[in-house]
Amino acid sequence: MTNTNDTQSEAFNVKEFITEAASYKYLYIASFFVCILIAFLVNKFSPTVFEVNSVIGPVEDKRSSMLGSNDLFSGLGALAESRNVENDINSLNSFSLVATTIRNLNLEIGYFSGKSNLFQKPSQVYLGNPYTVSIDKSHIQPINTKFHIDILDEQSYRLTASEDEAAYYNYIDNAIVSDKNRVNIDTICRFNETISSYNFQFSVALNKDFYNPASTEESDYFFEFYHLDYLTKSYLKRLKVEPVSIRSSLISIFFNGENKRLTIDFLNSYIQAYLDENLAKKNKIAVNTINFIDSQISEITDDLTQSESELRDYRSAHQVTDLSYQGQQALAQLNQIENERSTLQVQERYYNYILDYFEKNQDMAGLAPPSAANVMDPIMNSLVLELLALNAERSTILSNNAEKNLFLGQIENKIRLQKQAIIENVKNNLNTLNLTQNELDYRESKLSGEISRLPRTELNMVSMQRKFNLTDAIYTFLLEKQSEAAIAMASNYPDYEILEPARDVTAAIISPRTSLNWLIALFMALMIPTIYIILRNFFNEKISSVRDVEHLIGQPVMNLIYTNYYKTESVVKDYPGSSIAESFRNLRSSLFLKFRSMPQKVIMITSSQPQDGKSFVSSNLAASIASVGHRTVLLDCDLRRPTLHEKMKIVNSVGLSNYMVNNAASKDIIKKTEIENLWFIPAGPILPNSSELIEAGVLDNLIEELKHQFDYVIIDSTPAGLVADATLMIKYADYILLVCRNDYTRKDVFNDVLNLFRTNDITDYDIVFNDLDLKKSRYGRYDNYYKQ
Repeated sequence: MTNTNDTQSEAFNVKEFITEAASYKYLYIASFFVCILIAFLVNKFSPTVFEVNSVIGPVEDKRSSMLGSNDLFSGLGALAESRNVENDINSLNSFSLVATTIRNLNLEIGYFSGKSNLFQKPSQVYLGNPYTVSIDKSHIQPINTKFHIDILDEQSYRLTASEDEAAYYNYIDNAIVSDKNRVNIDTICRFNETISSYNFQFSVALNKDFYNPASTEESDYFFEFYHLDYLTKSYLKRLKVEPVSIRSSLISIFFNGENKRLTIDFLNSYIQAYLDENLAKKNKIAVNTINFIDSQISEITDDLTQSESELRDYRSAHQVTDLSYQGQQALAQLNQIENERSTLQVQERYYNYILDYFEKNQDMAGLAPPSAANVMDPIMNSLVLELLALNAERSTILSNNAEKNLFLGQIENKIRLQKQAIIENVKNNLNTLNLTQNELDYRESKLSGEISRLPRTELNMVSMQRKFNLTDAIYTFLLEKQSEAAIAMASNYPDYEILEPARDVTAAIISPRTSLNWLIALFMALMIPTIYIILRNFFNEKISSVRDVEHLIGQPVMNLIYTNYYKTESVVKDYPGSSIAESFRNLRSSLFLKFRSMPQKVIMITSSQPQDGKSFVSSNLAASIASVGHRTVLLDCDLRRPTLHEKMKIVNSVGLSNYMVNNAASKDIIKKTEIENLWFIPAGPILPNSSELIEAGVLDNLIEELKHQFDYVIIDSTPAGLVADATLMIKYADYILLVCRNDYTRKDVFNDVLNLFRTNDITDYDIVFNDLDLKKSRYGRYDNYYKQ
């Protein structure tokens, strides 16, 4: 049963709220027109923002197994490990990559056209601008300054600019030289001439293909220079990279902007720059290998040419074309020793190269692995490849402009420890090489003794032939390795390929969203007044509905008194057919029903504060009771601020206060009114000690006398929450009516009076809700019933 009542109460509350909202219909109408107007302005004048997207996917490795099995390629393939999509997404959100794309598209200069006003701003021009600006990047330029161009003819133009807080920017150093400078320019210049000043230097060229004198006169053209870092940051915010799906290796890249063509070109150029950079990283080892081999070949070539020339000249001069069998055997043994020595020299040269590289370079990206120099050292090869992988990871973090990344310090520490391990390994290997070379020197000296016994001519030829063979072998080996590295670099390709480039037909408009804006406008048109009503009710300290009273007292109110729109307060007497007179008859009937078993003689009417309408209720209730033949007397017991005598139109010279001080008898203060069966006792002159007199019981006899003379005694007392008189008068009352006034009585003051009643165990009371607008009540539709 409780749940059913709660449901009905809740439904009633919703209905009441809807009724209340209907009373604010003009506010809803105004809100509707304002919100619709705002939506119209937003849809019409907001710049159109386009979003384009592109999809890239990993490339399957289809290179031949022959290339993959080569030792050199195994070193070059160290970076071709399985791709990590999350790392690639982070790499695509690269600050340096965006900056590179901006430079490639020459976006450091922004071109604009159109006039600026309250509802519209100039639009950016990407292609089709009638002029092009070329800046001297070695000279400082003012950024955040609008240079207005007014094309006079095909040879000249007017240049104007005015800015009080311009910053001077150096494009080469990527740094602001000074800020808050004043720039003021107004001059006529010629196209293709360099305009130079201490704070700028550039030239303007006319694009005749896009120059139209008629349209140029109507448009306002201007351009401005940008700080590359700030521009890159703004572009990076408009970039979004995410996988196509959770388990997919495909990556979608989104970019938005106001210029559709610029947005498409930037995204396509950005992705191509990423693929080029990815390929360059994969070719880094091959490039380093080729550079290392080129430096060695340049030294070997001169030695080979000289050895070949010396051998040829010696043979020609001494008429020697071949060696004897003994000489050939000695030469073969010497070649074997020299081959071993050359291998050791290559290793020694590579180890010294590593020590020299570490000493002169901080970036390890250019370091060639041992396999590139034909150094068969698996341990060293593994250490160098690990160092290159750590350095590549560090470069990825720095490319994302994450100097404060938590893992950066850990990676740099690993790089430092890896370098120390490589240096220690190199020094140990160099010591081992020295011992091996000493052994080769001993074998060579022993063989030299045998060769010394050969004829002099043959001995010299053996020496020359040995030197030529050694140099030729090293030269041939380096050429082979150079070719292998070039083939490896030519066979490389990026880890990703473009599956779906950004296109004009796939571009979507993300702002303004016209339909969504209309829906938001309609929603806000309803929500703004509704929120206003809710907040108004929440912060309202006054009783504004019958539900407020019922919530405070926990029971229904006894009766509703409608708002008095008449110029008299005697509505029962003067307008007996009105709705408000009917509400007093309802109050009278409710009291009679309540008193049917035990008639109550004395009814006290009070309120929680002044101006609640207790005197108005008292006078009209008394008139209503008298109108049905009951002898009724009305007492004005508001001895502080009496007003009933004015409503009853009776002189207040002699009244209740005179009786209380024994200056008048009861028969002297009881006045007959114009209403049949209704008598009135005015308050009389104001007394300074009325509370003390009432508490002393000076009214006891009078009340008893009135109860015998009249059927009903109506007492209009002082406000119960303000002075003590009302509390003292309660002892005479058989029943109490507590009046509260709609949108006037304060909730806290009214609640204080209720607490006063509870504290004193006063239960014989009911609430009369006064000043309720009939049109806003549940009976509002019957308002015309009372109008003739």
